[in-house]
Amino acid sequence: MKKLRIGEIGEKVAANYLVAQGFEIIAFNYSNSKGYCVGEIDIIAKDKTNEEFVFVEVKTRKGNKDLVVPEESITKEKIKRLKKAINWFLNENKLIDVNWRIDAISVIVEMRERKFHIKHIKYIRS
Repeated sequence: MKKLRIGEIGEKVAANYLVAQGFEIIAFNYSNSKGYCVGEIDIIAKDKTNEEFVFVEVKTRKGNKDLVVPEESITKEKIKRLKKAINWFLNENKLIDVNWRIDAISVIVEMRERKFHIKHIKYIRS
């Protein structure tokens, strides 16, 4: 069995969480088809409650939930790169007049206890 990186574990946990919340998963680890380095989108989903496209940045860390804050590593520069990748995705799929937002999901993995702590932050702004 393949050993997963901590980031892959976090993305799987985040995707399962989103599906449980009623989201439809559209894509994982999207980067533009032209190969230009504009950034990567961890998860692209659709919020079925309002038909919004949701571009999700997942941050995963190992450790104690009281000591680790993964979402703090989402910088303005990271959001800027995300927006470039989002524009590529929207243009590539001819989705010009759609509503969309950027969300963040932080996942803290407590390995000893085999627990996941999930925090969903909606409408991330730069």
